[in-house]
Amino acid sequence: MSSFVNRLNRLISLSDHELQIIARMEAKERRVSRGDTLIEKGAAVDELMVIRDGWAVAADHPFKERGQILRIFLPGELIGLPGLGVRRAPNHARMVTDGVVCPFPVSLMTEVFGDAPRLAALFMALAGLEQISLRDRLAVMGAGDARQRMAHFLLDIHERLLIANPTLGKRFRLPLRQVDIAEVLGLTKVYVNRLLRSFSDEGLIEIERPYIRILQPGVMRSMSDYENRFEQVDTGWFPVRTPDVPL
Repeated sequence: MSSFVNRLNRLISLSDHELQIIARMEAKERRVSRGDTLIEKGAAVDELMVIRDGWAVAADHPFKERGQILRIFLPGELIGLPGLGVRRAPNHARMVTDGVVCPFPVSLMTEVFGDAPRLAALFMALAGLEQISLRDRLAVMGAGDARQRMAHFLLDIHERLLIANPTLGKRFRLPLRQVDIAEVLGLTKVYVNRLLRSFSDEGLIEIERPYIRILQPGVMRSMSDYENRFEQVDTGWFPVRTPDVPL
């Protein structure tokens, strides 16, 4: 079972019909390398893509220019969902590791809204949660200090990885370079290195590159006022599950 299916199944019990639609979304695989561009800012929004394997980022700049990383995409997440309301891509998206992506045409989302309203409702909810999660990060970026930013970042990555892999435990792989983390947090690479060593010295985390272990999640949540928004999906308003029918 793919990580995309695992993520969605944590939120609703997918029907055979919904699983068939998701299989079509993941039918076309493309191997990609670190640094490969997935979406060009300003390009026509004509496809979305599932991250089958690897990590990607949305950024306000091309790969070779320093700027701000707006969002990190993890295995099993969908790139482009909030951008369905615009004709042109609002930012760049690129891989930060090697991986596999599954692009599919926007027209498939038209079928989802027509033939699988419960799945469409789930995608709408996830798009909304992405925006709320981004707002939370902007709040800690604007009002929080560097330690709060780092704690919020590490908790968010860990909790999102747990959605697709609930048996992950407290240890997870963090394949980002320190320069990438610096662009996420609006800090310098040197400051990121200093923060990670400080967190390790204080017993908040354990570092075994490229792995991180969260040792004191409660302390870090209190420090950063972190809320796991993806545990707060309200499915009560979703359409009822329809009987399985062939596509």
